[in-house]
Amino acid sequence: DVKRYVDQLKSGLDDGDAGVRESAAECLGTLSKLVTAKVVEPFIESVDKIKLEKIHEYAEKATVKAKAPVAAKPKAPAAGAGARGSRPPPPRSKPAAKAPAAPSAAAPVSASNGDDGADGESGLSANLPPHIRKKLEASARAAAIKKAQREGKPIDDLLPPPPQPAAKPTPAARPSAPSGPPKRPAAAPAARKPPAAPKPGAKTKPGAGTSASSGKKDEAIKMRFANDESLDDKIASAIPEAILSGFSSTKWKERMEAMDQLKEHLSNQAAGGTGVHPELVVRQLSRKPGWKESNFQVSQRAFQLIEWMANEEDLEFNTGAAALCAPTLVDKLGDIKLKGPASNALVAIAQRFTLRFVVGLVIEPIRGQKSPKVLADCLAWLDTQMLEFGTKGLSLRPVVEMVKEVGLQSSNAQTRTKAVAFMGTLRRAVGPAVMDLMGDLNPQLLQLIEAEFERVGSQPMPEPIHTQRGLSGENGAGAAAAGSGSASGSGAPAGEDPMDDLFPRQDL
Repeated sequence: DVKRYVDQLKSGLDDGDAGVRESAAECLGTLSKLVTAKVVEPFIESVDKIKLEKIHEYAEKATVKAKAPVAAKPKAPAAGAGARGSRPPPPRSKPAAKAPAAPSAAAPVSASNGDDGADGESGLSANLPPHIRKKLEASARAAAIKKAQREGKPIDDLLPPPPQPAAKPTPAARPSAPSGPPKRPAAAPAARKPPAAPKPGAKTKPGAGTSASSGKKDEAIKMRFANDESLDDKIASAIPEAILSGFSSTKWKERMEAMDQLKEHLSNQAAGGTGVHPELVVRQLSRKPGWKESNFQVSQRAFQLIEWMANEEDLEFNTGAAALCAPTLVDKLGDIKLKGPASNALVAIAQRFTLRFVVGLVIEPIRGQKSPKVLADCLAWLDTQMLEFGTKGLSLRPVVEMVKEVGLQSSNAQTRTKAVAFMGTLRRAVGPAVMDLMGDLNPQLLQLIEAEFERVGSQPMPEPIHTQRGLSGENGAGAAAAGSGSASGSGAPAGEDPMDDLFPRQDL
């Protein structure tokens, strides 16, 4: 486990936020003092000298308060115990050397360098507000993903898990029967029968014992070429050498021509029935020309290629390819020259799978944005997608929590404005009950949200203009109509109620 903790904390040393860097160094120093430097040193050899000195400084300051459990001394045998048998008792095993590495919850490890409430796992102060802690953790995760993409390493372990639907609360246990005689003779409890199958043509109420449509299921992220030792050979055999050499050119025009040649090559291969797997293409794009491409025209070609692959029926554009490029596409939503191609690529991925899947990929990268302008553009993009796709199949609770955390509580006025506009769209989709989720905000912000709710309260959700292949029964205009708002103006999609996700119901 030491290596796993060190690998996560090392990514925090390169974060753009000074507080995250200090916390990562502090946590590494405390860990070094806890399990001894001899155990940690092999995993931090690649860290530069300045950061190593900072880690050693925190290690010297840290004080380990947890003590290793000491085995109790064996009691002397009784006088008559020796007559029971001549075999001596088995010797007690020595306490394990790694005992300090897993201290109990009753004896936490803390550092004495001025913050005794430091969390031993993330290095963040326990006194920080929850929304700041989540933002710092998201920043560290986003930095680790960017570094892994820059170095061409797999990012499977760094990706956030897809949002899970809210679990229904378990019914409380019934109180036990009184010990005295019952006043009435109780009948023997009959065995509970399973719910009867609905009759053909019968309408089903949301939350009445039947699960939501299959579109509610989260698509699992499956990497086909993760940790593949022969990845370089597979890329070399799938993409011509001339194109790969063009990606490495120092002239941007040659890199752009190589991008056009790659699209033509993939189109010809797909037409011939021997298409190149899109995940291989995305992994190559992350290496060369790379997501840090300096010329915006080359990046435009790369994002347009991702959009084309997601729309192409003959290519196996999988969830792994989408997960590899989603963080970069989110970063470019704030770039005036690249926000269009990046948005189109994300929309194409949502059309191939579901908007729920794409939102699950972009929530953590949006949380990790440090620029208020980029964050405001990301919130505006989410608002637009809710209007263009509808709310069918979308898990709203993770989105609402993220918008409240990084949007409504932001110190930037533009970001707060975009967040309030998003909440207005949510009000159009699910009705006035969404106001119950805003209780922990300050009065001034609540007043702005109430004014926005009054402004849009009578506006129904528009008809969706995009379809989602991942939702069951979606095809053409019928799919769009299925995700539109109801005639009552509440915006609830046909066959299900978005409020079931925000306020889970219990089947009685």
